[in-house]
Amino acid sequence: MYFLVAVLVTVIQLYKEYENTKTEFYNEIQTLPSTFGKGISDSVWTYNQELLQSILQGMYNLPIVVGIKVDTLDQKMDFQIGAVFNEQRQVEYYDPNGLPTEQILTGLGSQALFDHKFPIYYQGPAFDQTIPLGTVTLYSNDQLVFERLKYGFILILINSIIKTCMLWFIIYFFINKYLGKPLKEFTLKIHRQDPQSPKPIDLAINWTDENELIILKDSYNQMIQRVNKNQLELLQLNQELDEKIKARTQDLELAKEKAEQLAYTDPLTKLCNRRAFFDSGKQLLNQAGTQHFSISLIMIDLDNFKTLNDTYGHALGDQTLIAFADVLKSSLSSTDIIGRLGGEEFAVILPDIGEYEALHVADSLRQKISQIELTHDVSSVYFTASMGVTEKPLRGTTIDLLLAQADKALYFSKHHGRNQVTAYSTLAEASGVR
Repeated sequence: MYFLVAVLVTVIQLYKEYENTKTEFYNEIQTLPSTFGKGISDSVWTYNQELLQSILQGMYNLPIVVGIKVDTLDQKMDFQIGAVFNEQRQVEYYDPNGLPTEQILTGLGSQALFDHKFPIYYQGPAFDQTIPLGTVTLYSNDQLVFERLKYGFILILINSIIKTCMLWFIIYFFINKYLGKPLKEFTLKIHRQDPQSPKPIDLAINWTDENELIILKDSYNQMIQRVNKNQLELLQLNQELDEKIKARTQDLELAKEKAEQLAYTDPLTKLCNRRAFFDSGKQLLNQAGTQHFSISLIMIDLDNFKTLNDTYGHALGDQTLIAFADVLKSSLSSTDIIGRLGGEEFAVILPDIGEYEALHVADSLRQKISQIELTHDVSSVYFTASMGVTEKPLRGTTIDLLLAQADKALYFSKHHGRNQVTAYSTLAEASGVR
């Protein structure tokens, strides 16, 4: 009876798995029009056979699709790929170029196609209503469903067979004959144990071969013998726990230090972030006020960085920022403060350097930046930077004021040809500001 019930349950389970998986296939296929429908409509409307073929090839490569058929109203963009139904509901096969080919799908369920059809429309700015262009039919088959379920089917069958055979063997040849009486005796002696002073017990077992009951009895007796040693073991565990707590505390301190470092470092360029730059700049300005040394600030902005990002992608944009930061770090002194203020905007504070020398430093950086070569596919990509330079006045100022002055000089550089360096003092003299 157990075997028959197990077989019935297994068959039902396999059937439900098949139905659920097939339903999942239907649901997955019905989501494809939202992804590929617009591209198919545009390619059909513009009679772009190459684009249509590329889109259909991408859909065909999905693991839930075995064939695609496009039927257009004017029949000029009709296309088939993979296994599809003809007008007589017979299976035909087409290669990636849409040409008829020999049968390419074999095995159980390969001929059992099921399809999902959706219309394609074109809606452009010059039309008030959508224009029907035709239909697209997506095909899948039971073979794909079986392939997805095959491993699970095998496990379910093996599991059912093993459980049925082992349960039958245990019930009829082991439990009733060998375990019932010894287990009752073992349970009775355990109940009779004194909880305050437990002692090892023995069982009247008629065989001496190693078996689960003997192992269980020996394990129980060993447990009893260890009861008196629990206090020592607990002490050792407490010592080990203290050591682990100390080690964990050290790990947490290291993690805290690392987190503090990350809080002040730009993750992409490894330069100071805006917060760290302002904190270090304020501290350096205070020192300059008391020790009376010069400070210059260079504001740097990459030229046409948004265009570079849009043209070559954000990956190359990140490479540009990293390469730019490496030039700054290799060209400047360790006492200089280099920070990324945001996006493609950077700033450098040069302690003990006047504006004249800072202009030379900035122009050297500008030339080195213009020589950076990046590679995109097979072409080389270059970029430039515009800069504004200012110097701290003799009497007090703030980091915000220096940045504002350098930003004005930078603005002048960007709006007068880019890839150049402008001193704020030049603009101040021209406008009569001191």
